[in-house]
Amino acid sequence: MKEIYNRRSVRKYIDKEIRNEDIKKILKAGMNAPTARNLKPYEFVVIKDKTTLEKLGSIKKNAYFAKDSNVTIIVLGKELSDYWQQDLGAVVQNMLLEATHLNIGSCWVGIAPNEDYENSIRKIVGIPSNIRIFSMVTLGYSMEDIVANNNFYEEKIHYEKY
Repeated sequence: MKEIYNRRSVRKYIDKEIRNEDIKKILKAGMNAPTARNLKPYEFVVIKDKTTLEKLGSIKKNAYFAKDSNVTIIVLGKELSDYWQQDLGAVVQNMLLEATHLNIGSCWVGIAPNEDYENSIRKIVGIPSNIRIFSMVTLGYSMEDIVANNNFYEEKIHYEKY
């Protein structure tokens, strides 16, 4: 699957609208990730408003590029099991791969478990306190060419014992 090798964290976007159909495809890919006991602890807030994107880009140093994204999706979670963060990690990875498949750049911005970041986003978007804010996924068409990845590190592999 070429998307695994072509996926990159894209932080520089051109000003080009992402079609609503493509946003739905990205969300659907996320919703098709495996979750513990099939609890599906995810919800999403899709942000296109430039003023809101500007605010999201200011919540933490390494989220500055949200202001230049065409869309940012806030990935929310309900703590329905001890595995909600693992579930949402799979959700986000599926979203990133589908974005790559659609030639849309993306970047995963970690938020949980930092309560200060969560509370900042909560105030901006009006998310209830019983919902966790796992991450943001910024989306946009890349300003730069994407080069395929070829990572493989034999020294990181252990067989039978460490």
